[in-house]
This record gives sequence, C-alpha cells and structure tokens, in this order.
Amino acid sequence: MAEIQTNGRAYESLLEKVLSMNILSSDYFKELYGLKTYHEVIDEIYNQVNHVEPWMGGNCRGPSTAYCLLYKFFTMKLTVKQMHGLLKHTDSPYIRAPSYIFNSS
Repeated sequence: MAEIQTNGRAYESLLEKVLSMNILSSDYFKELYGLKTYHEVIDEIYNQVNHVEPWMGGNCRGPSTAYCLLYKFFTMKLTVKQMHGLLKHTDSPYIRAPSYIFNSS
C-alpha cells in the first residue's frame, strides 16, 4: 500500500516549531511510543480527545492530546488506505480531524 506523500517537507516542519518541540518533550507523547498500530492510535483518539486545538486550555499550556496523536500519525507514515479510513470514520469527529489537519499542513 502506498504511503501518503507530504509536500516535500519533513513532518517535523509541518507544525509550528514551538508546538513540535513541546509535543516531542511531552510526557503524554512519550507514552504514545507504546502504541504500535494505526488502530491503537484511533482507539486512543476515541477515548482521550475532546477538542482539536493545538494547545491545552486553562493553566496548563502544553500541547493538546489531539496534536500529540496527530504527530504520532506523522511518525507512522500512514498509507492512502489508512488516510481514507480516517476521513470516513463514523465513530467520532475527533478521529476524522487529523485527516483534515494533514491536508491543511
């Protein structure tokens, strides 16, 4: 299956640099190393994501859960079929959201 091609830039440069650095250093993102499959990441989105803003709200100004999971998808190099699966997923709008962010990056 063909891997999704980016616009020629490395995935590290698809997000704002400060956001990328904060994602990479966040404890939550480090916990995501344990998720090895596309389906495990989708399950994590379904169970943990409740907004798709890049930053957490309130007094905690770390990267959001949604953007940490988006970055996890960047590192997984999704296939075209997997991307279509995200676009058409019916369980939660938060599962579809990363595919729209991918396309706007």
